[in-house]
Order: sequence, then structure tokens, then C-alpha cells
Amino acid sequence: MADIAEEWQPVQLAAKVIGHISQGMYRTPAGAVKELISNAYDAGATYAKIHTGFPTFRTFSCEDDGSGISKEKFLQLMTGGIGDSDKHPHGQPLIGKNGRPIVGRLGVGLISLAQICSRFSISSWHAPSRTAFEAEIRFPPYSRKEIDAVAEHPADPERLVQHGEYKCTEVPYASGSHGIVITTTYLRDTFRKTMSQLDSFAHKQFFHSAESYPSFNRFLEAITQLSSLYFASQYDQMLFGLALASPIPYVETSQRDSWTGTVTTRILPIAALQKQLKSFDFRVEFDNIQLRRPLALPSNKGLVKPADCLVPSSPEKVTFKLEDGVHSEQVTADKYDIPVRGRSEHFQLFYFKYDRKVNGYPLQFSGYIFLQISRLYPKEFQGIVIRLRNVAIGQYDVNIMTYPLAEGPRFSMLSSEVFVTAGLDDALKVDRDGFNTLDPHYIRLQSFIHSILHELIFPGSWEEEKARNKQKREVREEEVTRTFAEKLTRTTHRQFTSVEIVPKAKDRRSTEPVEVDRGTRTVRIHASNPVAKTMLGRKKYHGIAARVIAAFEAANVERSPQERRRVFYTLIGDIFNE
Repeated sequence: MADIAEEWQPVQLAAKVIGHISQGMYRTPAGAVKELISNAYDAGATYAKIHTGFPTFRTFSCEDDGSGISKEKFLQLMTGGIGDSDKHPHGQPLIGKNGRPIVGRLGVGLISLAQICSRFSISSWHAPSRTAFEAEIRFPPYSRKEIDAVAEHPADPERLVQHGEYKCTEVPYASGSHGIVITTTYLRDTFRKTMSQLDSFAHKQFFHSAESYPSFNRFLEAITQLSSLYFASQYDQMLFGLALASPIPYVETSQRDSWTGTVTTRILPIAALQKQLKSFDFRVEFDNIQLRRPLALPSNKGLVKPADCLVPSSPEKVTFKLEDGVHSEQVTADKYDIPVRGRSEHFQLFYFKYDRKVNGYPLQFSGYIFLQISRLYPKEFQGIVIRLRNVAIGQYDVNIMTYPLAEGPRFSMLSSEVFVTAGLDDALKVDRDGFNTLDPHYIRLQSFIHSILHELIFPGSWEEEKARNKQKREVREEEVTRTFAEKLTRTTHRQFTSVEIVPKAKDRRSTEPVEVDRGTRTVRIHASNPVAKTMLGRKKYHGIAARVIAAFEAANVERSPQERRRVFYTLIGDIFNE
């Protein structure tokens, strides 16, 4: 058994881990902190509580009530164990407390804090061994140039490199104690300054409050008014990132008039997932706000409340061809058409499941693709997010895992989640923020998503949009025609009251292109007449051309030149000011 280090000792890392540090390790502060949440979840904690020191950000702490970490494991990590993955064997994942699929620790949670602080303290009460210790870790003031120099030696990625110092002291274990507390006041200036810039704090922008959010729903109400979290504060972005990454239940609302929430949890398979997430009995608090998995579908910018979406109980079965290189198979998915109470539009949701052996090992995932008829807000809900054992790997990918075809604005109308229950472990990167795109499991998942989009979703979306646009044009044309008829009636003193396009005449040769019917007070245009066809032009311009013709014919029956001009110019002015 290793001795407790009561004096400063070197923290030793494998060179491959230094390589990841040279790449920034984590893209955001939330990416660095999420490892602590995953560790708490795996350790059977019922909570992980994070305090940022808002609004000055001079302190930071994270505590949980899990089983803690033993001093032996801690010393192992400090002497070269960081970055060694406790990966699951191929097959079923390990199961933890309350049936939780274990995320799997890489040990990088501790060094991830180097991104936000230069030094921190850790206290651990390890229930299984009934031991406790306190330790401090301080990170070296390495420059990027020095870190890059270490990372430039791929020949021996397993060699150990010093990266900071630690000291550890054993303390008495109190019976019944368990969990970890991490605290620091050594926050990096870059972290503290960026987090302190609260001019774009969404709570301040939309609710005129400089206080932290009173609830997670209030946070969602604020950010869904933004086109992107780029226009929110770093504090908002960190809150969103942790809520997205954590293995916690979805946001819910029981208020019928609420704009927050998601229609997806009313789909039976997702409702079952929500029930399972609740059964794990794990919560994450961020500055005393209990986080929820963030989702706002449909987008609030569309002025549609989730409660007004009418979710069918029985979906339509649809099929598509999955093509992955030489591999090809037919796959069935469930399609939900979701109309909206009191409105003409509707949404679509496609739910899918996949369970196959790929390259000799099981790959199991399920998920959904939600498609609405307008842009999703904020932008961070657009695209696809992959969850491995309920933890988000990275953020939403707006490029849908590098979809190879151009689909215009449809990417901004689509939101998707994929839930991986088996496979992809070997593809997971050390920072748990992305995948090795050459891994066979990842390639099959990528091919699945690309196939369902190309074969099923986008073609249907194009057809539906064409039908919607045609219907909108027809409704608008009816309104414009009705308004013009009223103006025609007033301007001609009821000599003419309507204009009509006759699609087909009985006798084309004897029919004039335009007929002025004083009996019915109608200007009638015979579209089948060759001359009328030329006048009407393309079909999309028939309406405006017919109104111009009617204006001319109505003016032409007037006796004086002055009255002809008055009628024609008045009607033409009305037409081009519609």
C-alpha cells in the first residue's frame, strides 16, 4: 500500500494526456466541470452541488454524497493513473446504484480543473474502506509552448511527465460519512473575468434581474428568446452546458399556459426514458438551481406551447434503407405527425431503435429526430447530440455529424438526440467531448443518421414545405382577390364587382380572351385562349395579371378619357400597393 504523501510530490501524467491538454482538453468551463458530475453519478451520489461564487466568481466548489475515492486510488491517479480508462468490456455496460449505467471514469476529472484554477483542495470520505483524506493539488504555470513541446513526442505516449504537485494527509473517518468536496479560491483570471462579464446575462436582458435564476424554467424562458447563446453570458453558457451533459431528467411543466418544456417526453418511448432517469435518483444543483436536461420543443419563437401539441398515440410505420459501405439493410422507424390545437401547422417526430453487431461487437442505440417548420431557438438546440449512457458527448452538432449534402435551412429546423446503450466505448475520446470518426461503431451510427435524413426526413420535408407554401399562396390570393373585388366595386360605381379566370372554354375558337359581362358585372378571362395565355404569363402570376386586365377592361367601358384614366390609375395603384 502506498504511503500518504504529506509533503509536495510530483503529479505524473502519461504523455498522451499532456497531448490532450495541449489541445485545450475542454472547449468550455462546463466541459471541465462535467467530469466531476459524472464521477459523482458513478459513485452512487444522490446529488452533485456546484457553487460558482456568482456574481464575483472568487470561489468555486463541488460536493457530492457518493462513495468517495479511496486514498489508494487517489495516489494511483497522481502517479500516472490519470487517463487510464476504466472502459467497459464489449457487451453490456456496468450497472451502478438504482440501475444506473456506469459512465466510466478516466481519472481526468481532477486535472480538468486546471482549466479554471491553478490550485484546489479535495476532501474525500470513502465509505467502502472507511477511510478519509485531504489533499491539495497545484498545477504548473506551463506556457502553451512548453506543453506543446512535451506533446510533440508521440513515440512514447505512455511515458510519464510531471504536471504539477500534490500533497495528501490522512484524516479520521467519521462513521456514516461519504462523498467528496472540492474547493478553490485560486481561480484563473481568465475564468473569473469572463464569467464576471454579466452585461449579456440573459436573466438581466429579459427579466431585468441581476440575481441568479430562481428556477431552471426561468433560465429556459430567458435563453429561448435568444437566437444563440453566443449572445448570452459565459455564466449562461456554463449553466446550459452542465445541464445538457448531466445524466438527469428532462425539464417538465404542468402548467398549460407555460412556454417551457418539450413535446418529446409525451412520446411513449421518451416518457419511459424520463421515468428511468427519475428512478436513478440523481440531481445536479448549480448555484442552488436544480438542473434539468434542457430542451424547448417546439421552439418558443414559433409561439406554440408544448401543451397545445396533439401527440398521436399510434405512430405511422415508415421504412428507409440504411447504407454503410457495402452493408445495406431496411430499417423501420415510427413517424409521429403532431398537429397544433387551433393552428394550421404541425410538427414531425421520428423515433428509431437499432440493435446489431458491428465488427463483431454489439451496437445498441435509440433516438428521435424532431422537425418543425421554422427555425429553432436558441441555435444550441439545433442539430444532433449523442448521449452515451445518458451523458452528452459534446454539444449539439448543427452539421449533423458532417452530413454530405446541402439541405439549406432545414438543419436549423431539426433537433435530435441519440441514446447509445452499448458500443462506441472504443471511439470515445479522452475528454469525452467527441468520438474517433474512424471507429466502425461510429461510422455505422453516422450512416444510420445520414440514411434516415436523406431517404426519409428531408424528402418529406421538401414536399410538405411545397404543399404548405402552395396553400399559403392560395389563401393569400383569395384574400387579395376579395379585396380587389371590393375596390373594383367602389371605383367603377358597381359597374363591375368581380374578376374571374375561366380555366377552359367549351369552344376555344369562338371565345375572346376577355369577356366583359355587364349582366353579372364580371370581367371574365378565358385562360384557354392563346392570347389570354400570353397575357396571363406564368401560373404564379395569373392573379396579378388578371387584376391588371380587369383594371384595363373596367376602365375601357368609361365614356370620357378622364374617367378612363381615373378608373385605371386608381385600380393599378391598388394592385401594386397590395
